[in-house]
Amino acid sequence: ALIFGASGFVGGYLARELKAHGYEVFGSDRGESSLDPSLDAYRGCDVTDAAGVAKVVEELEPSVIVNLAAVSSVGQSWRMPQATVSVNVNGALNILEAAKAMDHPPKVLLVGSSEEYAPSTEPFKETDPLDSSSPYGISKIAQERFARLYAEQYGLNVCLTRSFNHTGPGQSAAF
Repeated sequence: ALIFGASGFVGGYLARELKAHGYEVFGSDRGESSLDPSLDAYRGCDVTDAAGVAKVVEELEPSVIVNLAAVSSVGQSWRMPQATVSVNVNGALNILEAAKAMDHPPKVLLVGSSEEYAPSTEPFKETDPLDSSSPYGISKIAQERFARLYAEQYGLNVCLTRSFNHTGPGQSAAF
């Protein structure tokens, strides 16, 4: 399993969980190295670098890719909407393109957000309308739409989530 965004809040937790279930776990993030002992290999790569993403995927040949790389703060997305789209949408596209280029394309998990839904005072259902009111949420809607397109047009096995806020040890106080 290859985790893009492996150095973020969720990355270490996911790496340990996958390792506990018998996966060989590879990590990738913007930094050149990782101290996470649960990773079998690490490759520094920014998901906005299409050639870099393709190289990492080609080299490691994962059977599963999880994309955790994101501008994940709604507030930050208002301050830097272009970077939010670059990382969240173009980064996901780079991963989908790299997966598509493989002889045996891996399963791809793209993590979305509850911020994709239209604001509501009622509990959400998966079938509720998507109509975000932030650059972050809009970027996650776009990521999901591209993922569905790649699944339909190229037969990629893509799983999508719309995760809600989560916290715990290691999470930034900003969240």
